[in-house]
Amino acid sequence: MTDPNEYTTPFSFTKEIRRDPYPFLSPTKPELSQEGKVVIITGAGTGIGAAAAKVFAKAGAQGIVITGRRLEPLQKTEGEIKAINKDTTVLLVQGDISVEKDVIDLFAKVQKEFGKPAEVLINNAAVLDDGKSFAEHSVDSWWRTMEINVKGLVAMLHHYINTQPDPKKPEGTVVSVLSGRVGIVLPQGSPYNVSKWAEQRVVEHVQAEYPTLRMFMSMPGIVHSSMAEGFWVPYAKDHADLTGLQALYLTTPVADYLKGTMLSVNWDLEVMEAHKGEIVDKKLLAFSWIPSLPAYGGQGLGA
Repeated sequence: MTDPNEYTTPFSFTKEIRRDPYPFLSPTKPELSQEGKVVIITGAGTGIGAAAAKVFAKAGAQGIVITGRRLEPLQKTEGEIKAINKDTTVLLVQGDISVEKDVIDLFAKVQKEFGKPAEVLINNAAVLDDGKSFAEHSVDSWWRTMEINVKGLVAMLHHYINTQPDPKKPEGTVVSVLSGRVGIVLPQGSPYNVSKWAEQRVVEHVQAEYPTLRMFMSMPGIVHSSMAEGFWVPYAKDHADLTGLQALYLTTPVADYLKGTMLSVNWDLEVMEAHKGEIVDKKLLAFSWIPSLPAYGGQGLGA
């Protein structure tokens, strides 16, 4: 019998595993209000991206910019946002984040519509191409995942920074949706896993170079969607809203103790906030390469 927690419990940082929305992250809480803020969400036509757009509408965002490659799903999301909050301005921009011209066009339209950069960027767009071993892919098909997932992320970060009033000291909150799969080796999953690991390192380097940015990485759990079919269906127990709800929290100053780290939507943020001093002091969420090396706290062989 399949254990639905097989890919959740081993990666849990808090004893309480959150699979559904919970009161601490209610979009109606005043401290999570997005009033006056503009958010850009990539891959917003379906799944987690569309759900996040609706969460930000419930939280009163001034503007929600939805972008993706397919027009029809974006139009559906647009209608759903307007039904939730008629006061939120929706900017729909069709485009491919792996094409730099499309990304440049996106940020130009944001500036024209709102007269300012977006305060929040959610990098959600990605492709998943599982089911083939490494050599069964063509080189181009394997690399296409890197083009969209990694180059797309790089393009979004590059132009988010360079369209700021002061690109040397950019501001705003950036949440990049990654995956717990960066921590495992999964046969027939190399394009996605490697791309997500590369994304993690990109975000960590950009955060180190631009400390005025507030950058976070989110593990979205396993949501039943077009990206979690076949093998993953028995494990897909997580609510699609959790990533957007987590992002609301990450836009607030209280979340600064999590800057530059990766966290799962399954982790209880109320518990984590109560232990933020320990998380920072002990670097509990800091990436460690080979923990046995002295540089990472180990003592090597023969100690």
